[in-house]
Parts: sequence; structure tokens; C-alpha cells
Amino acid sequence: MLYACAVWAGVAVAQDNVAPLREASVLVEAERFKDAVAVLKTLEPETRQEAALIGLLTGKIYLGIDRPAKAVGFFEDAQSQAPENFEAAMGAAQAYLQMGQFKQARGFVQIAKALNPDSSEPDFVLAAIALRTGNANQASDQMQGLLKERPDSDGVAISYSKYLALAGDSAGAKRLLERFAERHPGAASVRDQLADLEFKSGNSRVGLQFKRIAAALYEKQGDVFRRDVTQAWLEVNGRSAPQATPPEATPSEAKPPEPKPPEPRAVAQQSRATKSTAPVVAEQDFAPPVKRFPFPAGVMITGGSGFIVDGGRKVVTNRHVIEDGKEFAIRTGLGEVIKVRVVFVSQSDDIAVLELEKALPADRAIPGGAYSKPRVGRNVVVMGYPLWYMLGEGSPSLTNGMVSKRTGLKDDLGTFQLTAKVNKGNSGGPVFDLFGNVVGITVGKLDNKKIQNDEGFIPEDVNFAIHVDRLPAIANAKVSSSESDGAELSTEELYQVMLGRVVMVATYK
Repeated sequence: MLYACAVWAGVAVAQDNVAPLREASVLVEAERFKDAVAVLKTLEPETRQEAALIGLLTGKIYLGIDRPAKAVGFFEDAQSQAPENFEAAMGAAQAYLQMGQFKQARGFVQIAKALNPDSSEPDFVLAAIALRTGNANQASDQMQGLLKERPDSDGVAISYSKYLALAGDSAGAKRLLERFAERHPGAASVRDQLADLEFKSGNSRVGLQFKRIAAALYEKQGDVFRRDVTQAWLEVNGRSAPQATPPEATPSEAKPPEPKPPEPRAVAQQSRATKSTAPVVAEQDFAPPVKRFPFPAGVMITGGSGFIVDGGRKVVTNRHVIEDGKEFAIRTGLGEVIKVRVVFVSQSDDIAVLELEKALPADRAIPGGAYSKPRVGRNVVVMGYPLWYMLGEGSPSLTNGMVSKRTGLKDDLGTFQLTAKVNKGNSGGPVFDLFGNVVGITVGKLDNKKIQNDEGFIPEDVNFAIHVDRLPAIANAKVSSSESDGAELSTEELYQVMLGRVVMVATYK
């Protein structure tokens, strides 16, 4: 069939679809996903390429609302139909990263690197994988090397700032971009990213200032698409926050133009396309992807980590994680949320055992014989939800180190010392050896601030875990003192095996 067409995003597009596809793209990039879906529903793709482009946008929507399992199918389909599509390859890589399927994520990263060697986005995904699997030094070295190699690249600065934010250093992420912006006052995308960081940190006023600066710079530089994306974002997010003079604005930035009203909504075109063949994102897909804890609205949630035991019926955590709590629930690394009740609290050790309201399959628990005494000098991995209120509560992360002493603080026989980094939120999580055996229960670290005040120095890598043989009989854990058979697991393999067995434990007081 012959039809009038134009080129949009490198794809020949039917003339009637050019405007709505562009509007949908703007709305997706502005994270106005419901509005984008309303536009996409009006479209009838007339070629495979158009269908692939619509599928790519649908994948971005699913990724944006934290539905990576649904997103990945659209990205893979778009990439198979257009192998040269960098965005599809990167979308698949990011979706697999979110799902913890790192091998597949790396595969699409390599495709993306080949398609666009100058982009730093693939490097960010690789660094995120390294960070998630306990190789923080490797991730940091990779991103620092990239920044040293290309110090004046907007994209590299943004990727490095995203990495710092992912690692929990949001202040460092902001400083990096602020310094870059000082050296490159015309870097619109850097101001744009600063705005996003400020918003995520709760500084909406400052975030809006940076967004308006970015919009003015995009306008000045003739980047009409990014200008429209920023204005579409401001149309929704700029209503409630006050305007102010942009921080350290140059004269050309001091009075950014008012955001232009958006073009007439493509939703009004539904009369021409009453039956769309475009992919449809259902209304229920916009429900919170990370299920909420079943607690009263407005309560202050506190949380730690734990691991599933006793054939899927119970969870081990620290006593101090659940102490004085009113109700309790766990979230697994696979997203299930289940109410629990306290069935055991140790009076001698910082251990508690919880019983699940609904048992999980037996293969989701640490096997009854997969417990072993820690040995000094052995490599270990701490797995849990450190800083979950900052880094996210959907998936656990790893830190690796070694057992450095058989006893704990003041030679306490019930605990041992390890070098794997521990942060708030790790409490109650498992310490694994590289055979996949639990060797301890994370309990805490030295009070570095107090030691600095009292002694004048900050100790490094002094953290503690409870000996696994202190677990109560109710946990049904059989501790072995013999050497483990078989080959050691990589941290990535260990992560995959334990993803559904390590949980976040939540309560409120």
C-alpha cells in the first residue's frame, strides 16, 4: 500500500502517525506515562517499523513504571526488527538489570556498545551490575576511568552521577554535576540531570530552577525535542513548586522563557482510530509495581534484612530490627509481600524468628544443611537491603570481604568480625561463604563517629555478625563444621541463587 510518509526517529512513518508518535515520545521522556499511553492507543501502525517504534515506546513506559519483565519483551522485539536500534538494546539491558538477570543484561550492553561506542550508558549498566554483585571497587574504578578519559563529556558526567546516586552518594552526584556545569555553562543535559537529582532528594524548588535553566538552554541551542520534553515535564511538576531566580545563572539564563503550552493533545484524535492495533498498557499496570507493606497509611516504616528458613515457613532476622514493632511483613527479592508474626526472640543473642502468614515453596528457603561455621581468612558475602530508604527496597545487594577474627567486640564468643561493608538496613541479613552456606547473621559495625570523637581516627572495615550456630532450634538449621564440597560460586552466581531467599523485614512503631 502506498501512503504519504515522513521519517521520525530514523523510521519511515505514515504521515498521519508522525505527530502522535512524536508527542508520545515527548511524553514518555517526560515520564508522563499515562498521557503517552492515551496517545499510543490512537495509533494504527502501518508498517513493521512503525510497530517496532511503538513497541519501543511501550517498553520504555513499562520500564518507567518498574515493570521490567513486561518491558523486556517489547525491547527485544524492537531490537530484533531493527538490529541497529541502540535504544532498544539499552532498554533490554536496563530491564534485565532491574530483574537481576545480569548475564542477559551484559549481552545487550555489548550490542549497545557496538552500535554506539561513544555512549556512556552501557558503562553505567556494567557499573550497576558490579555494584549490585558486591564489586564496588571495580564499579568505581570503571566509572572514574571513564571520567578521566572523557572529562568534558556531558554523557559521561551524567552516567557517573547516576552511578554515585545508585551507590548512595547523592551529595557526591550533585557536586560532580555542579562542577561540570561551572566549567560548561551551556551543558543543558547536565542541568536537566541536576534537576532530577534535586527532585528525588525532595528539593523541588531547586529542581524546578534547574529544569527551567535546562529548558532555556535547549531553546537557545535549537534542541527542540529536548525543549519540548522539559516543558512537558514542567507542565505537570511545575504547578505546585514556587519559582525563584535560578542558582548562579548566567545573564542568558537569568530569565528563561515561560514554558510553551503543549500542542493539541493527540487524545482528541481518537475519532480517527477507534480500534488501535498498538500495544496497550492496561490501567492496572500503573498500580505500584513494588507492593506496599500492609501497614496503616502514614506510619513511619523501619526495616532491616532477613533470610527464609525452615522450608519456606520462617524468616531469621535481628531482634533489634523488629523490637517494639506493632505489625510485621517481609518483601522478598522477587517482589512478594507477606505478613509475618514473631514466634521467637532470643534473650542472649540479637536474633528473632518470624513465621510467614503464607508459606513460600520449600526451594525458596536456605536448605536445612546449608549452614557452616565461619573460618578466619575465608571470603564471605553480606547480602541484604542496606540504605533501602535511599537505594530502593525492590532488590537486595551484596558486599564482599573476609572473616577477619573468630570473635567479636571485646572477644565476644557469640559474634565474629568481618571486613564486608555493612550499612543501616543490612541488620539481620545473611553472611554467606562462596559455597552458598550461611555462616552468620549480620548484626552491625563499630560506631565510627564515636571512635573518631574519642580516639581521633576512623576505623575501616570493622563489622560484626552472629555465629550461625547461635540460631535457635525453631529455625531448623543444621550447622556443619566440615569443609564444603564442590566449586565456589562467583558473587554473581550467588546473587542469582539467593535473590528470592533474602528478604527485607519491615515494621512500624
